[in-house]
Amino acid sequence: MPVVLILGLLMTAVALAIAGRRVWFLYRLISGGQPAPDRLENVGHHVGQAVKSQVVEVLGQKKLLKWTVPGAAHFFVFWAFLILATVYLEAYGALFNPEFHIPIVGTWPVLGFLQDFIAMMAFFGILVFAIIRAKNSPERLGRKSRFEGSHLGGAWLTLFMIFNVLWTMMLFRGAAINTGHLPYESGAFVSEGAAALLEPLGESANEMLEHVGLLLHIGVMLAFLILVVHSKHLHIFIAPLNVMFGRKPVALGAVKPLTIDGKPFDLEMVEEMDEDTSMGVGKVEDFTWKGMLDFATCTECGRCQDQCPAWNTEKPLSPKMVILNLRDHAFAKAPYMLADSDDERANLSADVLAEAERPLVGDTEGLAWHPEGGAIIDNDVLWSCVTCGACVNQCPVDIEHVDHIVDMRRYQVLVESNFPAELNGLFKGLENKGNPWNMSPNARMEWAQGLPFDVKVVGEDIETLDEVDWLFWVGCAGAYEDRAKKTTRAVAELLDMAGVSFGVLGNGETCTGDSARRAGNEFLFQSLATQNAETFKETKVKKVVSTCAHCFNTLKNEYAQFGVELEVVHHTQLLNRLVREGKLTPVPTNGAPKRTLTYHDPCYIGRHNQVYSPPRELLDVIPDADLKEMPRNSERSFCCGAGGARMWMEETIGERINLNRTNEAVETGADQIATGCPFCRVMLSDGLTAKQADGSAREEVEVLDVAQLLLASVKGESRAPVPAGASAKAGATTAPAAAATQTASTVTEEESPEVETSKPASSGSLFDAAPEAADKGGEPSGTTGSSLFDTPAEADEPKAEAAPAQEAAPSSAGSLFDVAPSEPEPAKAEEPAAQETEPAAKSESTDGISSGGSLFDIAPTEPEPAKAEPTAKAAAEPEAEAPAAESEPAPATEEAPATETKPAQADISSAGSLFDIAPTEPEPPQAEEPKAEASEEEPEKAPAPEATTTSSNGEANEPKRPAGGIDENKSLFDF
Repeated sequence: MPVVLILGLLMTAVALAIAGRRVWFLYRLISGGQPAPDRLENVGHHVGQAVKSQVVEVLGQKKLLKWTVPGAAHFFVFWAFLILATVYLEAYGALFNPEFHIPIVGTWPVLGFLQDFIAMMAFFGILVFAIIRAKNSPERLGRKSRFEGSHLGGAWLTLFMIFNVLWTMMLFRGAAINTGHLPYESGAFVSEGAAALLEPLGESANEMLEHVGLLLHIGVMLAFLILVVHSKHLHIFIAPLNVMFGRKPVALGAVKPLTIDGKPFDLEMVEEMDEDTSMGVGKVEDFTWKGMLDFATCTECGRCQDQCPAWNTEKPLSPKMVILNLRDHAFAKAPYMLADSDDERANLSADVLAEAERPLVGDTEGLAWHPEGGAIIDNDVLWSCVTCGACVNQCPVDIEHVDHIVDMRRYQVLVESNFPAELNGLFKGLENKGNPWNMSPNARMEWAQGLPFDVKVVGEDIETLDEVDWLFWVGCAGAYEDRAKKTTRAVAELLDMAGVSFGVLGNGETCTGDSARRAGNEFLFQSLATQNAETFKETKVKKVVSTCAHCFNTLKNEYAQFGVELEVVHHTQLLNRLVREGKLTPVPTNGAPKRTLTYHDPCYIGRHNQVYSPPRELLDVIPDADLKEMPRNSERSFCCGAGGARMWMEETIGERINLNRTNEAVETGADQIATGCPFCRVMLSDGLTAKQADGSAREEVEVLDVAQLLLASVKGESRAPVPAGASAKAGATTAPAAAATQTASTVTEEESPEVETSKPASSGSLFDAAPEAADKGGEPSGTTGSSLFDTPAEADEPKAEAAPAQEAAPSSAGSLFDVAPSEPEPAKAEEPAAQETEPAAKSESTDGISSGGSLFDIAPTEPEPAKAEPTAKAAAEPEAEAPAAESEPAPATEEAPATETKPAQADISSAGSLFDIAPTEPEPPQAEEPKAEASEEEPEKAPAPEATTTSSNGEANEPKRPAGGIDENKSLFDF
């Protein structure tokens, strides 16, 4: 009918004109971003990979199908758009010829069946979407809804439009069957059902319904097209492009390099830069065209928000809302950005000019995710990111949230000098000493003291790494942080047992720069990386094993930029290989009861590098242990809260991320929480200490590295979980375990009191001496939270007359590094240790090794009276004291180097560290003793409340800080 043809073509022309105008605007806006030549080169040089990404991610909907129910619904709706395009081809053909059919395949019943089947599944899909949106309505769930902050009205309108497409299709096709115009004799089962309903209306009515249905079907599609290009559903067309030009295999691992005019930045470019050079992103037009494409592609599904650790702990950061704010701002500012001259800009509306004046990052007015006035991105939003990559991993359209956040941080640090004050300490330590704790660079080999074999150091024992198989990259944490030192020693022992030759750079190491880069300080990162790269070239490094997930990621993914090609493996990967090859064999322990382990996936070996199996396989081969997964594990693992330089920043907003993750680990009922990253171990240990202090976690639960668990298993050590009741009794008669705290000037781990060395290890923790009944009351003599590498305390009865053990041999119940005494020791309490400036400043003794001490602890010649009162653990103090209890051991502590050297006294306290020097004369009881001044002002000691804990980040709801301690608004790393 001519009228139908004219109306159909007229509607099409108008709709295409409106949609085309919008598409041209979008093209100009997106292409107006900064150059990103690498994206085009990647597609041009890797055509096969680009095609694969389209097949797997776009056509296969791989990421969406990770969310089973909504993923399946989206799969069918997506394919409905593709398959029903054949119906629209038939509809436009019917405008010209009612008998039209697609050439060759147009009469096949299979095609008719497929069209009706996918339409029916699309209907069920939009029904599922409606239920999901109603069930997860932000009005009901608030922040717990992944749709919080999304444009909900547009989503409901889209579902309504899809429904309109489906029912008009059935109206048109049902009437066409009754008029004999549908090209399929069978197969179109839904259309045949519609025809049966319309048939009683008669032939003339069906003919009219065919024409009306045809125009409605085309009209709905054209209206939907206009809606799509003006809404978030633009992703229907541009998501495949975003996937094509995305970083492969995923925008994780290496951070996107800082680029200037499309060229990767290096330090040699500094001399060529002028005052107008923008480093990082300071305004929306500084984003590359790929960034602009990201903003326009966002589907507002909220999967990134749902997985974000910051959002899940009441921080203002939502990755989705960051992208939406940038998109809305870019669209609002577009007339200003696309104007050809200043005169044209001056004539723009007041709203556009006001939008152009808004800063990209700063303080916002109103809600942080929908500011009205003020900056586009709030400072707290920008600095809450832990760069864990959960958002990027979950995004179904490959938006690169972390890269955009790091680029904005770069501008704030390098241009504006606007960043959290806590990062000053980090940057100074990395720049001046090559480590974030500002410790002496000459102390990097102290972790190796006392090992039963020599560790080969490049430049001392070997000339280059050609002489050994592996470079063992110790890292800053592995060299300076007490808990990480135990992991370093464990890995070194395991490699030695397996006959693997390795060397270390020793004092030639410096920080890889991970935290500096992710904090936005690209200059500092490149300075450190350049220094390390030169060292690698000089020492001929080829293969590297690292215990730090952040070092592993940086060396593996970012150092190629500096001209070094390395084979980098995480220690769990190498150890797993050695176990599979039979070079390391875990030994079953006779009579040892089963214990439960749970594994926390570090983000930088998990999501960033897809290393999930090796650590789990290692835990699976431990004979007397069962692995129980946390609900959030593997690629959906929840961050510990330390990434993105958050390790060095105070956490003052919402719930602590490490506490949230620790809760999940504790709720599994595991006896030991295993991990493979020193940052994770610090955060989870601090979280566990807080949970144990408030009674919500068992005292015997501990956090350990996978390597420590494997070492104990290979040596035949085991652990019998201590009953909760016994642990509670122990807590009533012993000093509470001191929290492990990390500071800018010292890194210490203060442990629980240990237990009698005569008990077998199998009756205590895998890494603890077993508890023994003290008297007839049967109460244990110490808590059980220590490690295999921690020193056991003296025997209980009496404390002043410790039972002798085998001379010069490791205690059966103590650490592998604990040596039994030759003579008993009198009881005493701890004395505050004098701090030293350098870890290298050591004292030696000729008096033997204490039975309750470490290999590095020397027994005193005279007893000392007990102190009158315990001291609270201040952030920078090397030692925590506990009240001396009758027939109870004093807690053993580990001491990290401090900052000022004090002359050694006559003896070293048995309860202290190699770096703690005891006085020669007994001192009267006192509440407090002044400490040696550190390089920066430190807080005073104060009496410790019972079960006081302080995490590495601090928290308002934890026990009160001591007077004169750390300001509530500052980091534990600021003094």
